[in-house]
Amino acid sequence: SHRGVSHRASSSSSFVASSAGASPGSKGVYDDPRTYELAFGFREFDKEAAFLASLSKRLGTGRDPASLLELGAGPAWHSTAVASLCPGAVAVAVDNSPAMLERARERVTECALNERVAVVDGDMTRLDAKKCVERAFEMAPRESKQAVARGFDVACVLLGTAAHLVHTEDAIACLRAIHDALAPGGVAVLELEHPYDLFEGQLMDAQGDAWDREDADRGVKVLVEWGREGDAFDVQTHVVERTVGFNVLDLATNRPAAGYEAVEQVVRCRVFTAPEVDALARLAGMRVCATFGDMDERVPLDSEEAHNMLVVLKKDQQ
Repeated sequence: SHRGVSHRASSSSSFVASSAGASPGSKGVYDDPRTYELAFGFREFDKEAAFLASLSKRLGTGRDPASLLELGAGPAWHSTAVASLCPGAVAVAVDNSPAMLERARERVTECALNERVAVVDGDMTRLDAKKCVERAFEMAPRESKQAVARGFDVACVLLGTAAHLVHTEDAIACLRAIHDALAPGGVAVLELEHPYDLFEGQLMDAQGDAWDREDADRGVKVLVEWGREGDAFDVQTHVVERTVGFNVLDLATNRPAAGYEAVEQVVRCRVFTAPEVDALARLAGMRVCATFGDMDERVPLDSEEAHNMLVVLKKDQQ
């Protein structure tokens, strides 16, 4: 299991942050996109794009997304996947890490999507929703400009990025900006840690987890440490000070791979419960319209197969 929850299946996603400081002499989690992609690139982003598109049709505006807003986008995996899946769709990928912004722009170019995916430097707690909509409108093809001008069909905060909203005022500011950026009837998708970890005492026990992933093409293997025994958890704020570490080894020698540096960072993450998200969404003018246990509509939140908590928020028709 990627998250040390014995009675549930191994997680298909793990979460990182850029908000906490790296240890002296080592890089932070977001400072080396190559290592980040090694650690978390196992996800099936084409299927996840189809999941987002399905939510838009079934729960949102009733159509495939004409536009997507991705906050905390990192390498822009979901922006490029949705733009590739949905003909004519445009996407705005927002991040505040210089290294990730550079990698996201490279990915957009590699996917030949420069005309349909914009990478924007921005903070999700101080987001200019109007400018994001305007950027999407600039890229939109003529036949969808009217729809895109009304706002985004889908906004997403995935890979646990919303867990970095450790202060309630920041969470409200982020969700209000999402509300303002969405089209009437649009949906926002948040991917968070499953609250089972909170209620079963996993966080109080500070049990770390670890896994590895090989990349035969590069000839390397990444070792991921996700939490460490003794990590602090604040029972009042539900914030865990989680130690995250990456080490990249050469597959042939099992020694540190040339060109990679070790990463270690203490990441502050807030563990949200579903009722908390519901209350925050209401304060931002949205409502919870669905929950899932993975980026798969067949997995309910209370399933034994649930890996994470997916919460779908809807902006009412206006």
